[in-house]
Amino acid sequence: MKKTNWLILVLALILFPSLGHMEAVYPSYTYNEWDESVNTPQGYTVENTVLGMQAEGGAWKQPQDLCVTPRGHILLADTGNNRILEYDRDWHLLREITEVTLENGEKLPLAEPNGLHVSPDGTLYAALKKSAQAFVADLETLQVSLLIENPSNPLLGDDFTFSPAKIGADNAGRIYILSTGCYSGFLQFSPQGEFMGYYGANKVAVTPEVLFNYYWKSIMTSEQRQNMTSILPVEYSNLFCAPDGFVYATTVATSSPVNQVKRLNPLGNNTYLARGDKEINFGDEELAVTSQGAASSTLLPTFVDAAVTADSEFVFAVDRSYGRVFERDRTGNLIAVFGALGTQEGTFRQPVALDLLDGKVLVLDTAKNSVTVFAPTAYATLVHQAVSLYNAGEYEASRSVWNDVLKHNSNATQAYAGVGRSLLKENHHEEALKYFRLGDSREEYSQTYRIVRLNRLRSGAVGAVCTVAALVVLVKLISFIRKKRKNGSAPREKWTIRLMKRLHVPTHTVFPKAILHPFLGFQEIRFGEEKTSLWAAIVIAVLYVLATIYQYVGTGYLFNRNNIADINLWLLLAKSLGVLVIFCAAQWSVSILVNTSGRFSDIVLTSCYALAPYTAAIFIGTWLSNYMLLDESYASYIITLGMLWGIVILLIGTITCHELSFGRTIGFLLLTVAGMAVIVFVGVLFYTLLEQLMTFFSTLYVEIVFRL
Repeated sequence: MKKTNWLILVLALILFPSLGHMEAVYPSYTYNEWDESVNTPQGYTVENTVLGMQAEGGAWKQPQDLCVTPRGHILLADTGNNRILEYDRDWHLLREITEVTLENGEKLPLAEPNGLHVSPDGTLYAALKKSAQAFVADLETLQVSLLIENPSNPLLGDDFTFSPAKIGADNAGRIYILSTGCYSGFLQFSPQGEFMGYYGANKVAVTPEVLFNYYWKSIMTSEQRQNMTSILPVEYSNLFCAPDGFVYATTVATSSPVNQVKRLNPLGNNTYLARGDKEINFGDEELAVTSQGAASSTLLPTFVDAAVTADSEFVFAVDRSYGRVFERDRTGNLIAVFGALGTQEGTFRQPVALDLLDGKVLVLDTAKNSVTVFAPTAYATLVHQAVSLYNAGEYEASRSVWNDVLKHNSNATQAYAGVGRSLLKENHHEEALKYFRLGDSREEYSQTYRIVRLNRLRSGAVGAVCTVAALVVLVKLISFIRKKRKNGSAPREKWTIRLMKRLHVPTHTVFPKAILHPFLGFQEIRFGEEKTSLWAAIVIAVLYVLATIYQYVGTGYLFNRNNIADINLWLLLAKSLGVLVIFCAAQWSVSILVNTSGRFSDIVLTSCYALAPYTAAIFIGTWLSNYMLLDESYASYIITLGMLWGIVILLIGTITCHELSFGRTIGFLLLTVAGMAVIVFVGVLFYTLLEQLMTFFSTLYVEIVFRL
């Protein structure tokens, strides 16, 4: 009989391999330098799911928080049953806490415990939402040493209502309480229970609505201002007091996905920023769009809890909107993503809290009444090991581990950056540059390139000076020989003139004069007796198109956010040559309507000549951007200068060719822009009608074929 059972088991594993290894039902991914999701190995897998209806101690009811004690026990706030449950690592019930003892010997029942925190010395902090109380007690004896209820202070105001939802305490004993409906930040109390003020208040985001309300309030009466809706800062959803003294806070209902997870210093300022002091979007970069009728909106993340490892290297936060847990390091690099919304194992319906135990992640789902335990995979363990080795100063060892990470996942940008950092510490600057580029670490690339550029300048300075000197001598020598040959011989035409005649290209052009002396040049175009060639304008238009393409693909890495693989030449052609053609057509149409004296050839020449400085600036600025650092904006200054020069030429050319005053020229150009909008609108309308007509004939053809 036993042999038969073993045979059935072996056949089942062969025929149904998924029974032997269950794949996660949620995707694992990271983001590349263009904020596009790419697949990665699983960072965390489900080790266990504890169901409240089957747990020891009776079924859970709307649990709202959990935390891990220094002894490795798990405290669960069973809010709906007015109790706190304590479990060991294997989820065996150790005790059920329904009341604590006050200093006067009275018993305090736990009325909807909503927030829990246990300090390293074993002190229990709990927030009771229903009774509007918070207490500090010894975890072993449950003897209360401090009870906070109905705090009063002029800062709180007369209409303040104390409604503690979450609680925490830093390593100095200061207590932080999240009170529901309080938009001024956390309530901060001293270890003795004295109110110290608000802590870490969120700021109101400056939006058009805020500016509009501010303007109207400035001109309204006090009664009208009182009737207006107040715009308040967003409210925190949870807090976690880390061992290093920082308070990590999560925020909900924001208008932006960034800064939803903050690390607050003792002054209440957010210090959780990426390299280069950039704001961190802790959640997804690719956000879903929800539609309600004709209106659509972006579904922003809603982080409800965060936790930090003991060494403060890794931060975990759970997002209720998407049902995912994100792990990032202390500089914001994405380590792992796991979880999803759903009913399967490893997914959530309404996650509310998480904490860490022995490297595992515990996530509480109040809708499922369950706790899901996620264990790190070998891949996540390698990443953690590499980060720890680097921070410990063992750079060569960390590089070896990062290379192992890259063997598992070639999309791990953090691994490339980690190898680059270890190479940089060992002064391998040139090689570090390659890895920083693969790891999309632009700030570190810029800092390293500063050193590389300086070394290159020092090593090549002598050669560069000698080369320039040799070129100067060569030019002088050629000039001297040419002067000797000219003496006693008839003057010859320049080789450029001879070449243009052979190609049958008109030789008369006022392009240099129009660029350097616009008034004289355009007067010659408008009133000159000799016909001006359009070849220079055609060449400028072609160069402008090439400059646009070169700027897209050739801008230096530090300043180029374009994905070369997604280049659309038709779109670039429309943005360059298409805009030029529409501008000329719109100006010609407007000139006919207002009866100016400009000819179409004058319009084309003026428009193209005005593009010449801008085109040259694009070429120069794009080339220069390959040798600039992030804090050097010379390339953009050159392009801006070329654009301004082109605008001046366009104004002077329009004034001269159309014989208008300066004021009328401005109005004429504004009408031209309006004409461009009309042309684009008519073009889109024509394309839409043509598309519908083609669809109609296609449907008609299909109907005829089927009916015949």
